[in-house]
Amino acid sequence: MPDTLPLVLPFADWPSADQAAWQALFECGGFLDDDGLGARWAPGTRQKRAQGYGQWVSFLLRRVPDAIKEEPAARIGPDRAKAYLDECQERLAPRSVSNLFTDLLAVARAMAPTRDWAWLDLVTGRLIARSSTISLPAAPAISARKVFGWSLSRMQVIHDSHDGTELARAVEFRRALMIGFLVARPVRRRALGAMRVGHHLVEGNPDFLVRFDAEDMKDGRSRQFPLPRALTEPMGAYLSTYRPILLGGRDHDRLWVTARGQPLSDDGIAGDVETVSARHLGLRLHPHAFRHIAATSIAESDPEHIGIIRDILGHATLDMSERYYNRATGVSSCNMLQSIVEDIRNDMPRIRRAKPNQRTPQARSGRHV
Repeated sequence: MPDTLPLVLPFADWPSADQAAWQALFECGGFLDDDGLGARWAPGTRQKRAQGYGQWVSFLLRRVPDAIKEEPAARIGPDRAKAYLDECQERLAPRSVSNLFTDLLAVARAMAPTRDWAWLDLVTGRLIARSSTISLPAAPAISARKVFGWSLSRMQVIHDSHDGTELARAVEFRRALMIGFLVARPVRRRALGAMRVGHHLVEGNPDFLVRFDAEDMKDGRSRQFPLPRALTEPMGAYLSTYRPILLGGRDHDRLWVTARGQPLSDDGIAGDVETVSARHLGLRLHPHAFRHIAATSIAESDPEHIGIIRDILGHATLDMSERYYNRATGVSSCNMLQSIVEDIRNDMPRIRRAKPNQRTPQARSGRHV
């Protein structure tokens, strides 16, 4: 245990009882046994809740050290929660405070599902309601239609250009395609970065299918939808021509590839998207901003179908979608968003896959999935 406790206590420094209770949440049961109640949490959710619970444990060790003698779930009571709330509100914004209590409630319910957590549910609900009316992020001042149109135009310019090196053009084509994908299919950055050819992106005839397993999604629900038709030919060109150039002889199945042939990391995605959007769209957009853009475009252009925001963004409830995104299942939802951007295709030249004799040496070598 460190002499000076950080506000977020790392798992390795948690008391042994907390470590054991946490690990039990993710145990897989046998043939006749149930899995731990956290077993279906997505990796990102698991990490976020570990950090949140680490703040709770740090608070107890600093402010109520005797509480550590109790079982982890037994320590969570109204008086201590009130003191924890007071400390959090002194240093954090309302949204961050509500997120911490949301995590604490989820962990408490998973550790002790038979206990009555109605009081903590009530407190958490009030914090969420309060934070939803304070400091809502401003909607990006750009529409999904404009972003998607830029993506298609940019890819066409790159495809027709002979300026620069093959590698530089491949990087720019991948960046433009990634932004087009993000605004038309606004998945979270972690899911985007994890995409693998043949698993998350499946080539059909003539269209591509995009699918995510439950563990890829924050809400724990698998999803499957078609790639927008306007992106079918650009994606084909990327797989047949530009991705092999980026791979440079390497062989792996990750969809998004760096200039050095490595899988593009989550931070790499954020850096690319922010740089390109600032340079070409006049706004420095983080990958998450495309979820706001898509939802706002739906709310403004087709408010009667605002319910599809929940399905497109992967939210558990419509209430959450409205709270964060309403400012003005599955395939049907994606088709609704597609209708907003798809008609741009009619005004754009078509990007076709390179013919065999037009492919680069890397493409002809077969180093692509």
